[in-house]
Amino acid sequence: MSGRLELGCAAFFTALAIFVFAAPGAFAAPAPPVASDPDVVYTDLVNSIMSPVCPGKILQACPSAEGVQLRELVRRKADAGESREQIVRYFVEVYGPEVMPTPPAEGFYLTAWGLPFAGLLAGLGVVFVLVRAWSASAAQKREEEISTVAGGPGGASPGADDPLKERLRREFEEFDG
Repeated sequence: MSGRLELGCAAFFTALAIFVFAAPGAFAAPAPPVASDPDVVYTDLVNSIMSPVCPGKILQACPSAEGVQLRELVRRKADAGESREQIVRYFVEVYGPEVMPTPPAEGFYLTAWGLPFAGLLAGLGVVFVLVRAWSASAAQKREEEISTVAGGPGGASPGADDPLKERLRREFEEFDG
């Protein structure tokens, strides 16, 4: 039974690892459609670019005066006919990659994508090892109790003729069997 359990656990963790490392592309947001309408470009950008002046907020939700100025800058660039990619590139050049809602999947930023999954796998591995260790130590402790009560591994002890010890040994053997 233990061999089947280990094989099942190994298969589960292998499938989980394949899913974690092969599936991020499947869950990535699709690229927005190419739009030449300045209003669509403006709306798309202010709802996707992180505000460099309001940490943790998108540009649309930034209440500061600088946020208003940045939204106007996006509006002017979109009205001038610049594409979404050109405006995003401008913001990344001026304010850094922090203005992107997700880190780019290249270089050092790959750790931002991989570390959560690696941490999850490591945590599951630790739980798996601890559960196996705890279950093994419980079985070993039970065997030691039986052997101590029965008087050793052979079951023969100087007081083996004691009827209570003999009854306890038989009940432990029936409980395990």
